[in-house]
Amino acid sequence: MKNLVLTLATLLFVSAVFAQDDGFHLEKDYLIGKTGVVDLRSSDARVFVTGSKRSTAHVKIDREITANGWTWGEEDFHLTVEEENGNLSIREKENGSHMNVIGYYHEEYRIEIEVPEGVSLTVRGDDGDYYIKNVNGSIVLNLDDADAELVDCKGANYRFSIDDGDIRMEGGSGKLEVTGDDADIEIHKAHFSTVYVKLDDGDLILETSLADSGEYSIETQDGAVALDITAGGGAFNIHHDDTHVITEGNFTTLSENERETHIFLPNGSSKVTVGAGDARIRLSAN
Repeated sequence: MKNLVLTLATLLFVSAVFAQDDGFHLEKDYLIGKTGVVDLRSSDARVFVTGSKRSTAHVKIDREITANGWTWGEEDFHLTVEEENGNLSIREKENGSHMNVIGYYHEEYRIEIEVPEGVSLTVRGDDGDYYIKNVNGSIVLNLDDADAELVDCKGANYRFSIDDGDIRMEGGSGKLEVTGDDADIEIHKAHFSTVYVKLDDGDLILETSLADSGEYSIETQDGAVALDITAGGGAFNIHHDDTHVITEGNFTTLSENERETHIFLPNGSSKVTVGAGDARIRLSAN
């Protein structure tokens, strides 16, 4: 017990009392092409990306740390912003620093990016929230334990990879690719011509029109699939294990057994394939 007390006393002696508000602050305009690419790598941040009529990129980053208590080790935060041939790279660099705190620790980390509305966006993010509005180029999101919300994005190419989190989207057309583990995907008011979704454990709500000769492929193991068709039609081939298919609207069931259900919706020639394990499936058409 005596040795334990001495060890604890020594630890408290060599540790500094840490009661401060450290931060990183940046606000600057950068050159970017009207159809350039923003490449963002960040973690634990609230990120806002907005497209507008401006001709340059405006970047505002605020990161503040507030801690009270005993601390040892150090924190080494590095972030770079670089103009690269009409594109813009914003990267939070990984480092081997490590800080230990006994007491209160709080991080407030916010990234705001305003860009020309025709740019494309690539994000590699971990533990954060991403709000994307009026970005009309292609959008690629590679997220781990993060949530994303997209509004009024008018591009024609979307590729999302998400491990644990949610994606909410309003609008969108062209091609959609989604792969996810424990993720919920909810998309409304879309007009996709190609869809590929593969989920392990999560729900998919997709409201879209169907393009003539369009192809739509959905694979899921657990969760629920809700397809709301706002226009168009075609053939629906559903492969399932232990589930029941519910339809609302002008659908015709062509055949049905324990493993497959074939359904037709008039006024279109699209092809929709759904592969489901224990997922619940609902189809509706306006």
